[in-house]
Amino acid sequence: MNWANRITMIRLLLIPVIVILMVFYQFPGSPLFDVWNQTINIGTHYQLPIAYLVAGILFIIAAFTDFLDGYIARKFNQVTTFGKFFDAIADKVLTNTVLIVFACSGIVPIWMAVVLIARDFIIDAVRQILATKEVIMAANWMGKIRAAMEMVGMSLLFFVGFRMFNGSTQGTGNFDEFGWINQVVMIPMYIATVLSVVSAGIYISLNRKQLFDTTVISKKVDEKK
Repeated sequence: MNWANRITMIRLLLIPVIVILMVFYQFPGSPLFDVWNQTINIGTHYQLPIAYLVAGILFIIAAFTDFLDGYIARKFNQVTTFGKFFDAIADKVLTNTVLIVFACSGIVPIWMAVVLIARDFIIDAVRQILATKEVIMAANWMGKIRAAMEMVGMSLLFFVGFRMFNGSTQGTGNFDEFGWINQVVMIPMYIATVLSVVSAGIYISLNRKQLFDTTVISKKVDEKK
């Protein structure tokens, strides 16, 4: 196993650690577990769970390895079938599992998590369909920006989500979910959500002929008896 693949495996191993740390702390009103309730308090409003601090640092490390393993694989000619498959799997599992916990904790709205996760499933389905027609769907610049904004936005939410300011769900005060502070923090996630829909539309539009081909697929009849 080369270094690029080792780094991919490190990202895979970090995922359960990050998720376990996140569910160790229960925000008020969230249906998660309350195992580790230690927090770092700054002033009268800011309260950062230590579990989220550690999980956030590990998430940033895992996000960096997503860039690093690809760079090493290309730079030192270490591209493998294993790396291509597990790099994509690790990336999706990392972002989607964290999104689910964020949604359960009330840090991101459920509709946003649904849109982002559904987009991944749809694009994967499109890739599989195109693969049967021997068509390679290349990534476009919008999809890359979406991925970068999503990683940046999720990294911020580990440390400055409205829950860390004891804000209330559906509230409009400065520290609440719909207050101006949280809306500024959520800008990268809003951009990522919009770009996820737009980039998915571009992918589908560029490959619409192959995707919506209604020609009946011929089957070879085995005439051997």
